[in-house]
Amino acid sequence: MKKTNVWVLFCSLLLSSVLLVSCDDDDEDADALMEQDRQRVAVFFQNAAVSDMFEIQTGQMAQVKGETSDVETLGAMLVRDHTLSSNKIMDMADERDIQLQMTMPAPKQQIMTRLNGLDGLPFDKDFAAVQVQAHQEAIALYEQADKEIKDAEVQAFIDETLPKLRTHLQHARDTKTKVDGM
Repeated sequence: MKKTNVWVLFCSLLLSSVLLVSCDDDDEDADALMEQDRQRVAVFFQNAAVSDMFEIQTGQMAQVKGETSDVETLGAMLVRDHTLSSNKIMDMADERDIQLQMTMPAPKQQIMTRLNGLDGLPFDKDFAAVQVQAHQEAIALYEQADKEIKDAEVQAFIDETLPKLRTHLQHARDTKTKVDGM
């Protein structure tokens, strides 16, 4: 009888140690997944913040340099909506201790320099074309993040922002069509 009890005790201890190791592995896997998601969030926030900064600055240009009311209206919408988006991104990044580099990449800076050198209808045409391209890129960024990121708050932000980006893209396309016809 004692041999059976010892054997049951031994098996129980062995099974317990296997379960503990398994639980530790699960915790490590969960930690690794959380860190991977945090890194994806950081990259997304960085790219989205730069996109917002570009939209705000070019939108401000459009309000000053735009010849047509369509370009001025699009510029005002971009400044308003992307300022709100930018503020949310910065708040969420701060909550997660993610530092954002707010430096305009060289290709975007070149576009801004080019736009800044234009006036009147040439500005309007280039601005509208730039906004179509920029919003296609932003939508692709948000759609990719939507597939990869698990953070519920970031997911809610993406779900809230994507329809606005699509609306901006449609306005940019409509504006491009109008100014290209002039």
